[in-house]
Amino acid sequence: MTTYEKNIDEWIYLIRGNHIEHCREQELSIENNIIPVLERPDVYVDEERIRKGLSLQKYFEFNLLPWERYQFAIMFGVFLRVPGAPYDDIYFHVTRDIMGRGSGKNGFIDFCALYMISPLHGVKNYNVDLIANGEDQAGTSIKDVSNLVNEPTKAAYAKVLKANFKGMAEMVLGKKMNAEFRLNTTSTKNKDSKRTGCVIYDEKHQYVDTRNMNTLKSGTGKMKWWREITITTDGHVRGGVLDDEKAQNEIILREYDPANRTFVNWFRIEEEDEWKDINKIVKANPSIADPSFYSLRSTIEQEIKLMPSTPDYYPEFLAKRCNFPISDPQSAAAEWKDIEACLRQRDFEPQQGMACVAGIDYTKTNDFCGCYVLFRKGKMITGFHHTFICKQSRDLPNIHAPIDKWEKEGICTIINDVEIPPELPASWIAEFAKKYRILMIGIDSFRYTWLNKALKHYGFDAFDKENKRVYLVRPSDIAKTSSLINSAFLNHQISGWDRMMAWYTNNTKRILDSKGNTSYGKIEQKLRKTDGFMGFVDAMCCLDYLPDMNDMPDVDMSVVTF
Repeated sequence: MTTYEKNIDEWIYLIRGNHIEHCREQELSIENNIIPVLERPDVYVDEERIRKGLSLQKYFEFNLLPWERYQFAIMFGVFLRVPGAPYDDIYFHVTRDIMGRGSGKNGFIDFCALYMISPLHGVKNYNVDLIANGEDQAGTSIKDVSNLVNEPTKAAYAKVLKANFKGMAEMVLGKKMNAEFRLNTTSTKNKDSKRTGCVIYDEKHQYVDTRNMNTLKSGTGKMKWWREITITTDGHVRGGVLDDEKAQNEIILREYDPANRTFVNWFRIEEEDEWKDINKIVKANPSIADPSFYSLRSTIEQEIKLMPSTPDYYPEFLAKRCNFPISDPQSAAAEWKDIEACLRQRDFEPQQGMACVAGIDYTKTNDFCGCYVLFRKGKMITGFHHTFICKQSRDLPNIHAPIDKWEKEGICTIINDVEIPPELPASWIAEFAKKYRILMIGIDSFRYTWLNKALKHYGFDAFDKENKRVYLVRPSDIAKTSSLINSAFLNHQISGWDRMMAWYTNNTKRILDSKGNTSYGKIEQKLRKTDGFMGFVDAMCCLDYLPDMNDMPDVDMSVVTF
């Protein structure tokens, strides 16, 4: 076996030799993300720098575990020779860790931060910003490192630590390097001109918006050996920053890309049933394979044993302990893995003149209005979505979703008015009718009045006996259609969705009445919007009007008028 550096070699040995339970992502990382880099002639490993950096372990109450020593070596010891540059560059500027709760990630953050502001790292003015969603969360590591400096584990360390560092409430100063380890939250306040060398994102699964992150991140490129480090568990926020990065990570791990400078270290169980076996959960949390984590291992074993009597904890356990997020199987409109399948490229591309149906749904005219145009080919379904959002919506400031990003992507429009004019969703549908044959529009029977006049202007009428083109959806229609929707999700027959549609669907739960009929509602009443998903449901209720194989003859669209 080729050797690179003892800490790197150790982890490669553990994974390749199956000496520790691990997921496929660990093998892919070694094969496609690490070894091809280490084999490059313009890359070298600085073993002495790694050795000196790891010597800081003596100041901590814990020793780093194999996965931590390996990661430290990759992050801080792998260099790229750059001809003509004043210094060789670190190879991996970006590191992404996704691992189970309790793995000791805060301790690893503490260790890396102390190293980066120390003379061993050797870069002056190298500020390390820890960013999190709240001060309590972000402050944990700052306090831990401050306490380490101010109250050393051994009296013999006091002199050297106080000579090199100064611990304060919201900052630790590396005196000789004039480098700071400091507190930040997701607020944009005071993030400009930070002279940041490294940004550490703690628990990124909670982030729904990159705007605040980008403000701080934009200051890193000016600094020698700049870094961006993410260390997080998975979570329940879908369609946010972490989901986007997970999609990128899959591409990075799929094959070696010489231009890639991101190190992905992903830990998770691979099958849902693996949650029952503590030895399989090592895949998500390699720390519990070490005897020093006996207490955590025992806690997880008790959680497994008690799961039958605590079913409400199951989704949390899967997401946080196992890095395997699921929707609540008892109430979710669809499980997340099935929702994710909808995000793939379209199984077929709708052609001009193709028949389709549509749906429009809203709760209040001064909130959200979701529109969906649906196409079918055999059993496969695809479509187009758009949402109109009233800027005056009382819920909008508190919604945990990247609305600004989605607006830039063109999948929603924010209307600066007291309500959404009905002409907007009507005209959006009418634009599709110029290219495709919209045979029917599904609308909740209780909400048709608001749209009636606008839709009739474009030739869509619920009460035209000869040319009825609006179907008033009743609860009984939704109950009948729910089984078709469930089957389409389970069999991955839906494609072409955007992130906002995935968000809507993940916000939706199934509700069974006393007779076993299904309807849909919000998982949480105020901030979990479902309008886009319900627009899709209304369109699905019109499937009887859509030819089964979409084999109607083509129509000359130039003669269609509104």
